[in-house]
Amino acid sequence: MRLGIGSFDDPSALRHGLEHPRHMLSGALAHQILQRESASTIAAVSTALEKHSWYETRWRPQLEKLPLADREEMLFMLASRWTDDIRTNDQAQHRGPWRYVNFPFKPEGQPDSVRATPPAKENILTALAENERIAKAGFLPTERGIALTWLFHLTGDVHQPLHAAQLFTVEPGWRPRRE
Repeated sequence: MRLGIGSFDDPSALRHGLEHPRHMLSGALAHQILQRESASTIAAVSTALEKHSWYETRWRPQLEKLPLADREEMLFMLASRWTDDIRTNDQAQHRGPWRYVNFPFKPEGQPDSVRATPPAKENILTALAENERIAKAGFLPTERGIALTWLFHLTGDVHQPLHAAQLFTVEPGWRPRRE
């Protein structure tokens, strides 16, 4: 399927179910890296994802529309966006605090009255560790499938600046100076 970033700049991509392009790109990249570095892992991951609660009813019908050669990569892509899909379609699975970690950022010159708070105990870093543990251990296949979708998604989130910091300042709308 070899999707490049340009594929997601195309407005017609929305008509083809690519409304979560950044996370779907993360899934495509994961597939391509595994294909190059550990092709045997792709089959194991695909098998686990096929046990995911959404596979039969939501993903399989979409995958069957594609050429056989593109299905595994698209499965990785659909799995990567699942945590965004559940925000509206399966809220019992949604884990808001897992999506970020608020490392405090207090700019120089802020008064002592501005108190930065440490990150919450439940955050993207603890979620990555927990889901890695579930994916590696002998949990039920459905639980492993869900853990893999979280790992795909959170790996895409963790490097995003707005998923990693919280601003503490008395000045609303404060922005760092560009030098």
